[in-house]
Amino acid sequence: MSYPEFEQFKANAPKEPDGDNAKKEFWVGCYTKEDWEYIHEELKKDGSLEDNIPTDSCHCCNECKQSDVRALYMLSENESTSLRNHPKVKYVHIHSMAYPGTYADDPDTIIESQPSSKTARYSSTVKHKRDISGPGTYLSDDPTADKLNRGGYQLLRHTQKVDPWYGSDDHTIFDSNIEQYATGKDVDVIVLDTDMWFGHIEFQNPAMISNIKQSDGSTAATTVAPNNYIGTNVLKSGFSASATTGCCELLDILLEGPYYIDPAWFEADASNRLELRWDGTTVPKQSVAKEWWSDGSKRSNVYANIGTISSSAMSSYTRARCNGTNTSRNTGGGTHGTPCASQAYGRQYGWAYNANKWFINIIGSGDIGYENTYDMLRLFHLYKPNRTSDNTKNPTITSNSWGLRMSNISSGYYYYRVGTSGSGGIYYSGSTERPSFMDYYTGDGFQNRSPEYVESSHSSFDAGREMTEAGVIWVCSAGNNNQKMVKSDHPDYNNYVSSSDNTSYENSKRGQNYTSMSGSQVYQSQNRAGYPAQLGVDKSTTPYTYPVIQIGALDDDHHSSGKERKVFYSNMGNAVACFAAADDTLAARRSTSGYERYDAFYTYNSQTSIESEDTDFGGTSSACPCAVGVLASKLEYNRTWTHADLKSWLASLGDIDDTYFYHGTETTSATDATNWGDSANMHGGPITVIYDAITTGTGSGATRFTFNGPLNISGKINLTT
Repeated sequence: MSYPEFEQFKANAPKEPDGDNAKKEFWVGCYTKEDWEYIHEELKKDGSLEDNIPTDSCHCCNECKQSDVRALYMLSENESTSLRNHPKVKYVHIHSMAYPGTYADDPDTIIESQPSSKTARYSSTVKHKRDISGPGTYLSDDPTADKLNRGGYQLLRHTQKVDPWYGSDDHTIFDSNIEQYATGKDVDVIVLDTDMWFGHIEFQNPAMISNIKQSDGSTAATTVAPNNYIGTNVLKSGFSASATTGCCELLDILLEGPYYIDPAWFEADASNRLELRWDGTTVPKQSVAKEWWSDGSKRSNVYANIGTISSSAMSSYTRARCNGTNTSRNTGGGTHGTPCASQAYGRQYGWAYNANKWFINIIGSGDIGYENTYDMLRLFHLYKPNRTSDNTKNPTITSNSWGLRMSNISSGYYYYRVGTSGSGGIYYSGSTERPSFMDYYTGDGFQNRSPEYVESSHSSFDAGREMTEAGVIWVCSAGNNNQKMVKSDHPDYNNYVSSSDNTSYENSKRGQNYTSMSGSQVYQSQNRAGYPAQLGVDKSTTPYTYPVIQIGALDDDHHSSGKERKVFYSNMGNAVACFAAADDTLAARRSTSGYERYDAFYTYNSQTSIESEDTDFGGTSSACPCAVGVLASKLEYNRTWTHADLKSWLASLGDIDDTYFYHGTETTSATDATNWGDSANMHGGPITVIYDAITTGTGSGATRFTFNGPLNISGKINLTT
């Protein structure tokens, strides 16, 4: 629908003159430079004898010297009709923008803007509960039909700024059909995690499976997709000559990405290079996909020299190990990737359920390592095909629910807000003397936290920088250490420890404790971004620019004051971009012994699946994919946005008022046990919870304002809803 400003503009703008003999501006184009020069001279003549050329001289109002084949002329309708018949003339058409009052298009019919209103995810309401482990039958055995498409709290929570459960008991079940502005369509969302199970019903198109059964394996059930659900992967029928549509929406970057990038190579010998995956999708044979990555001669010529991945790194990477099927779970045994994927783009649990759903095993059994993964993602992003509708590249956003941790030294010297030179260190010995700012880490093991790695000590930093510079958007969990993470201009940025007195930050390095980072070293930082949050950092800027977006975790339980809060283990501080639902959310489960689903079994191609179950999921591992789903929905209508644009949008959401969210007090003391010991303290970082706010500069031109409290308006104002 047109907005009033445009209608007013068009009504007052110049319009096309009436009449067949009225002179108007026309574009005239020819096939070659020589043709245009000939036609141009003939049109300028007064009394041309050339067929289909006007007898009277035609004024050239713009020779368009930037072009060899076209220009603008004043012609009548009759003259333009005749000129179109000349063999050297390619086209003649009105210069529409000379007459916007007649031809201007309503921008809202052209731009791919974010809708000005939300669309209901489901036709009827489904159930949502914040504290899923509380009393009642929400997660009972043999769930009934009213539990179909149940959510935890991650979907409903992110529909608005203030917690929907504010003022209600955490165990309250809300019925909602979940309204969203967008669903991640035409955005490549890549989950990087442990090996995962592709065969879970969460990732299957209901239109292509049948014989849905309840958790007892015999009682009939149903399964229902969202209203505007697409339900296919990008290798669907029509993508290429051999392409077929399968029931599973997921694709593996390593094993299926090559066909997406270079279909011509696989089609050139389809019988030997392609096969049918268990779900009906035509995919590369595993060996051929790996050859494509590792050998430039096993590709189309255009991709021969774009770079390669070591073949030895991919030897253990298989569909059976890393993806699984409908009748067999991933044999690598990874349990973490499946819930992460479901919360980023799953049909039931993810925000971006219409995204292009990609996966790669980066930390599970058979993974290919950090450098190879980063290289693969960079090549995928740069060389994947453009979207056919407008010939633009789909955005690439990744979800990374993992991070490297290390324990602190038990005794030594701490340097708190004294710089990095090594002066001002204070000795401590053991847990009884450890300063408070180091005494409340919650990482596994002895006081684990995420330290800054020495970039010059490992090749993965170059690979990560090249990946992010290419445009891959990297989103990661902030960490589960209750660690304050700050930007480089914050007073706590240089806090560190050392085993020796008078030791500079640079000389405080220790050896790594992850064999996957063999040869690397870490600084003994306390409040800097660690790995992989520090990937691509630019230290030539002030403050330093970190392209990575860190996500913190919300608690499913409210603070004793009734306010929403971060969960006790989540990292915080001004380097954390936002917080998302995390502790005790609901997600798809790789194995059994979880929570039974109503739609537990399905049949595809006459094969009955093994059982699909749910799990309660938590940690910043859950917050990250939950946030990535919402971020992908913003990229759907802001396709050129970078990590910086997404961070700016998150910042524009603003802090949640202390009325609704527990802030805590940032301390300036290393030994302030009261505030460092407050596990809900946000320590001065943003009180931002990601939610589905409209992006500015899109939509119908209206501006949306969200208020946390009472609004007093004086004077005359017109409001529409």
